[in-house]
Amino acid sequence: MMNKMKKIFFSIFTGIAIAVASVPVTGNSTDYETKSKLIALTFDDGPNTTTTNEVLDILEEYHAVGSFFLIGDKINPESAEVVKRAYDMGCEIDNHSKTHSYMSEMSPEELAEEFRYVDDYVYEITGEHTKFFRPPYIDISQTMYDEISLPFICGVGCSDSVSTTTAEQRAELAISSAKDGMIILMHDFTGNSQTVEALKTIIPTLQEQGYEFVTLSELFEKQGETPKKNILYNQVTKYPCENYIFYQDILSDKIDRIELDANMLEQLGDSYAIEVNYNSNAYPPVLALQKWTDGDAIWYPVQPAYYNGETACILATDILSGLEELGMNYQELDRICISPYADDIRLSNAKILINTNISEILIGDANQDNLFDILDIIILQKWLLGSGNLPNWKAVDFDKDNKITIFDFLLAKRALLKKQ
Repeated sequence: MMNKMKKIFFSIFTGIAIAVASVPVTGNSTDYETKSKLIALTFDDGPNTTTTNEVLDILEEYHAVGSFFLIGDKINPESAEVVKRAYDMGCEIDNHSKTHSYMSEMSPEELAEEFRYVDDYVYEITGEHTKFFRPPYIDISQTMYDEISLPFICGVGCSDSVSTTTAEQRAELAISSAKDGMIILMHDFTGNSQTVEALKTIIPTLQEQGYEFVTLSELFEKQGETPKKNILYNQVTKYPCENYIFYQDILSDKIDRIELDANMLEQLGDSYAIEVNYNSNAYPPVLALQKWTDGDAIWYPVQPAYYNGETACILATDILSGLEELGMNYQELDRICISPYADDIRLSNAKILINTNISEILIGDANQDNLFDILDIIILQKWLLGSGNLPNWKAVDFDKDNKITIFDFLLAKRALLKKQ
């Protein structure tokens, strides 16, 4: 029946062949509406028989798990028993190099030895290889990415390697930075008792707020992400734009900056997101709120809510929070742009997405002028013929199959005739 209707359309309405086009749903299959909130506690610079055991005691008390990044030179027969205890509790054992040295200038052979020593020792203790690598001092290079086969992890710190940071301050830093998908970087080196005390506040407080503590492997799995090489992870969040639709491309001839229209962003309110494709060996791009006239210069970075080494999403709500913190509005800025943060980044393209859960869609309104009229039919026809833009494809997906075809065009015509 559908093929017959298409043939009638071809012969009567246009008299020319129209290629069937389709528009895929933006995003991936992750259910972003899930209520779970996940946190990965990670610990560097062990193992030992004192502080590491005390950390494990607290994790065990609160039925939580963590991921431990081991220094090879600190593994001995006694501390190996602590590693085995952590593994048996469901914690993950990961790699922090043999000597905890700066590694970016090491040769491939030296890098291999730093990595392999820990990996072999952990396999001997647990029967499993390490799954993630944290570079000492977060010192990285492309050679390290090339020679070390595991995904690289950073995380958000709470100044717990600084002796003057109190347990209360460490707890406050960790709790205030918590969000779904966050990786918290802490240390279990010998004598770090303030972190042990801080955990007694951090874990129950975040559990009361609905957070679940998971290993890094569980974090990636539950967030629907596959860990990639050539990326340094601070967080593993769910793709936040599952219910967004395409609104507009952002064109730029630059690879290190994509400028944005402040007027357009202001008009869109809090219902948009900016999705940008990039290439980087460490950090994702940020949205920079900039001002250099009338006072002190401002360069305020808005971090992406999601990134996976290829795509980053920056939400309007985070941009508005940044403006609120600055005490400014869009019009007071000299520039808003997507730009590198702390690393060389090649930006390829960006686009504006609109949240369909927030913005009510007028069925048939292909051009987003809040009307459904003959102009929408013309725009849809042109798009199917391969010319022109389709700003609001979701509004003309009449058969709800997440793609736009000739059949949607026929249904749009019928709906407009009934409307008139």
